[in-house]
Amino acid sequence: MELRHLRYFVVVAEAGTVTEAARRLRIAQPSLSQQIRRLERRIGTQLFRRLPQGMELTEAGRLLLDGVNRALGELSSSISAARAEAPVVTVGVCRGVPQSVLAAAEHAISPDRRLRPAYQRVDSHLQRDLLLAGSLAFGILRMPADTSGLRLRTVGDEPLGIVLHSRHPLADRPRLTWPDLYGQRLLWFPSKRAPGYAAAVLTRLHEHGWTPDTVPDDHGSHTLFRHRLIAENALVALRTRSSSADDPDLVWRPVGPEPPHERLVLGAAAGTPWARRLAAEPARTLT
Repeated sequence: MELRHLRYFVVVAEAGTVTEAARRLRIAQPSLSQQIRRLERRIGTQLFRRLPQGMELTEAGRLLLDGVNRALGELSSSISAARAEAPVVTVGVCRGVPQSVLAAAEHAISPDRRLRPAYQRVDSHLQRDLLLAGSLAFGILRMPADTSGLRLRTVGDEPLGIVLHSRHPLADRPRLTWPDLYGQRLLWFPSKRAPGYAAAVLTRLHEHGWTPDTVPDDHGSHTLFRHRLIAENALVALRTRSSSADDPDLVWRPVGPEPPHERLVLGAAAGTPWARRLAAEPARTLT
């Protein structure tokens, strides 16, 4: 039994005649009469009494009509609910992305909230291939990176500052300069996660006269991150203010002049429907 057979039955019951029902359904009257007889054979009982003035439901027909109307009502409600549910799009996101950047990315992806992002942690250097292959619809990655074949929109661009524990000898200074950091080691993420960004930042530090020994921060845990900083007076981290956790034992201090920036972009493969949601924007080098 197909849904169209039940729909034909309902229209005949409402119209009262096969002629009028055929007109409403825009099908031939003999074909409709045949479909109704076929439905009765499949159910195993007579649904209509054929009268000179038209078609009258039998008791079995009235019972079926009540059930079919309830089923069609449920089906209509389910279809409406399915249409209202926002489709899911997969978004790759590198580590350490602050909430403000996620909010900007979500607004760019779907300002009307008709798409629902599902995030996957993917390091910046891996995202381009996944975007071009269609495994990701969008990606949030740190620049500079290889973005050939992608359309981009900047969703975050902030200066980096120094994170240190609140009892650190430099913590009482409202602003730091590069000479203040001589002799300090840098708690730094594994460069392979975003090699272009890591190289650009470390080069800029070297240009400012600070070439710190780096201590790997490869665990991704804020608890261990703060533990390392609190345990040493000659260890600092380099982060944006918005990505620095609200932790009473840690402080963030601006550093200058001309601090390096962290630029985060939202990317999608050029030529895809996702890319059309992003304004074209050329990739820029880290400043």
